[in-house]
Amino acid sequence: MTGDRTPRRHRWRSLRRVALGLIAAIGLYLAGRGGLRLWNASLPADAPRIAMTPDDGWLARLGFTTLTYDQIFSRAGGRLLKLEIPDHPQGLQPPAIGKLLEGMDALLLTGGGDVDPALYGGDPATAQLVNRRRDDFEIALIREARARNLPILGICRGCQILNVAFGGKLVDLDADEKLRATHFTLQGHPVDVQPKSLLATIVGAGEIANVQSYHRQAVGHLGSGVRVVARSPDRTVEAIEVNEFANEWTLAVQWHPEMTVNDALQLSLIRAFVDEARRRRPNRAARGSPR
Repeated sequence: MTGDRTPRRHRWRSLRRVALGLIAAIGLYLAGRGGLRLWNASLPADAPRIAMTPDDGWLARLGFTTLTYDQIFSRAGGRLLKLEIPDHPQGLQPPAIGKLLEGMDALLLTGGGDVDPALYGGDPATAQLVNRRRDDFEIALIREARARNLPILGICRGCQILNVAFGGKLVDLDADEKLRATHFTLQGHPVDVQPKSLLATIVGAGEIANVQSYHRQAVGHLGSGVRVVARSPDRTVEAIEVNEFANEWTLAVQWHPEMTVNDALQLSLIRAFVDEARRRRPNRAARGSPR
């Protein structure tokens, strides 16, 4: 029994240290910006409306991640509107999901707890903070957003659920001490962006010296139409794209650009997403043809 509990205690201590470090860093950042602000209040009335899925991770429960998302999206010129998970199964049907996305210009898939392993044939013992209602909700949103030709950006868990939505699988990094130390840390790590990708047109091809990532799972077997466009030095998937349609804008990164709001490169990623949402407004009905 003791042998079984020791790794688990070590894991929880590690999670707690990272969470406390993130809270301290965000607190210092907010203090330096003059305290809490209503970021969306400064946006013009015609700012692109970004549908945001609910982050239910460790920091979100303390209210911190909403602030960081609001800050970076406001700086990029986009207005976030948080969606709530429907209480009734009928809320996941296309008509109800379509009604939620009416008037929205893009879809943001945020971070949070682990995707239910039952969705991709994984081991349930490897997952934490599973919320199957959220999984089903986001998969329904992805399908409806693509039908409406909306740009989609996934962050951390958003990268994972996007791959699962297309029939892909995830891998557990927690069982490997080296991978866990690399991908769930305040130190960050480099990533290599593949050329001739949507991501490369935004941040450039080649190495990004440091990205902030806090995840225990990652994209494994790719879903139909999903392409890897960035990896870490240990070959962990760090970004994916879907390009089934000629004018599709569906991109997801495993790291957290919203945690580094003063990083011009990370801000450029959010700004490109917001600008694409703004650009597509007049032509949203003109969906592309499959390649």
